[in-house]
Amino acid sequence: MADGAHWRAFAELLRPQRRLVAVMGAVLGVAGALPLVGPLLIARFIDAAIDGASARWLTTLALIYIGIGIARQVMSLLVAWTATDLAWRVTNELRSELTDHVLGLDLSFHRSTSPGELVSRVDGDVTALSDFIARFAVKAIAAVVTLIGIVVVLLFQDWRVGIGLAVYLTLAIATVFRLRNHAVDEAAGEQAATGRMLGEIEERLIGADDLRSNGGGSHAIATFQVASRRVLNAALQRERQGVALWIISNAVFVVGGLMALGLDVVLLRNGTISLGTAYLIFQYTQIMREPLGKLADETERVQRAAGGMVRTLELLAESSTIDDSGEATLSSGAISISINDLSFAYADEDDPQPVLDGISLELGAGRTLGVLGRTGSGKTTLARLLLRLVEPTDGSIAFSGVDVSKVSLADLRARTGVVSQDVHLFGTSIRDNLTLYDESITDADLRAALDELDLLDWVDGMPRGLDTTLGPDGSGLSAGEGQLIALTRLFLRSPDFVLLDEASSRIDPETERRVTAAFDRLLAGRTAIVIAHRLSTVERLDEVLVLDRGRVLEHGETSVLRDQPGSRYGQLLAIGLDAVDEIGTP
Repeated sequence: MADGAHWRAFAELLRPQRRLVAVMGAVLGVAGALPLVGPLLIARFIDAAIDGASARWLTTLALIYIGIGIARQVMSLLVAWTATDLAWRVTNELRSELTDHVLGLDLSFHRSTSPGELVSRVDGDVTALSDFIARFAVKAIAAVVTLIGIVVVLLFQDWRVGIGLAVYLTLAIATVFRLRNHAVDEAAGEQAATGRMLGEIEERLIGADDLRSNGGGSHAIATFQVASRRVLNAALQRERQGVALWIISNAVFVVGGLMALGLDVVLLRNGTISLGTAYLIFQYTQIMREPLGKLADETERVQRAAGGMVRTLELLAESSTIDDSGEATLSSGAISISINDLSFAYADEDDPQPVLDGISLELGAGRTLGVLGRTGSGKTTLARLLLRLVEPTDGSIAFSGVDVSKVSLADLRARTGVVSQDVHLFGTSIRDNLTLYDESITDADLRAALDELDLLDWVDGMPRGLDTTLGPDGSGLSAGEGQLIALTRLFLRSPDFVLLDEASSRIDPETERRVTAAFDRLLAGRTAIVIAHRLSTVERLDEVLVLDRGRVLEHGETSVLRDQPGSRYGQLLAIGLDAVDEIGTP
């Protein structure tokens, strides 16, 4: 990335909040100038006392000094308030933008990036930017105002002192910031390593039951230790840069203090300055140490912010391979589906092999199709292609005569609905799980949909009905009940094309009856493709498609294939096993 590109991008983030930035700038200007007033008052007090000023005048100066101290505390509170407000406004907007961008990326990106790493990048990196705005940026602006003010005041006192101090400040700031720039890559490396470690932790937690039951715990610990060591090494590399900066910056401060004392001695002996001015020069040198010291101490925050911005820009630079430039629209009503010579291979694999190979079929509007096949036959990939989560390697898919690549993704998503076998539920009320926080859906709409699906008594039988709160990840409901939630969600959306990954076989008979009834009502009048794990599901559908190694082994009317002993579907029925994956296909 070009040098400074991340800071230019950061400046663009602030542009929409320019009014608030201007307010904060004015507040910081006052806050940065106030530290200059105290030493000026004391210098004036010293010279006035030497010259025999009245007690009343000295008391007035003392009271003004106390007032300035109080004003500095009030300004500190005001600075903290405005900076925190600005930080949250800017970074929350960035979080939303990143989340929207990530959700729009295609499957190949999500296959290669773990959820834990995405959390680190979308939230962790942005939090580093928030800390930068709320803490470092505030200190930096106030420090610049203070340092410039010191030079200006001393130029009025003695131009030689002012110029000398300006040269010293230039060298000190250049030294500090040169070292800080060297540390950006180390900070970005540490954050990347942390993201990868979080991704591994997330994967291990999801598979904790399998790891425990199959003795994989030691391997999980070993891989975590490798990931955490990478984080440690990256952190040590960044810390080395921070320690070097701390040592050099402190050396600069010590040299500056000694130079100020020497200068005071020379100018006092020559009678060039008064004792009060000598105090002012030395005190301003010490005041300089505070803002420069704060900048040095906060270098780690700058490193993290710069590294976070670099990684944020890298994430925003990721683009989807799905072309969303289409403007065609689909006609209203149930959707017909035409698949023509469709082939697909996952290009992100080391040795891409065709997952689907030359599939062609027609499905009329309002018709239902069951897709059978053993694991690895291409059922899931076909579903992803129909939903445009991936693009075909060859061939095409048309909905109601329109190539889906010509239809905008927003229109396509609005007309299609999907229920996967692994339904995601949230730790909130059943109402929110059904509506997915859509406040336009009323309780009356919910109850009507549940009644239509014959599920109203099931919900009313919950401890608090729609207000029943589920545990984390929807704990409190069985897998089958989760499917009921998902089917109701889909019914509320009323899509014209439905794609279902049938519920698992681990459902008790009563829940299975409810799922089957809701399933049949949902499909009424809609075009549907069902990835079937049970032959009993296909019995209720119009057509059957049997896949084997990415090819169409068989396709036809369910009733026709059922009565043909030589058909693959007929053979499966004759064997009498309901779970397709138990026997596979030849």
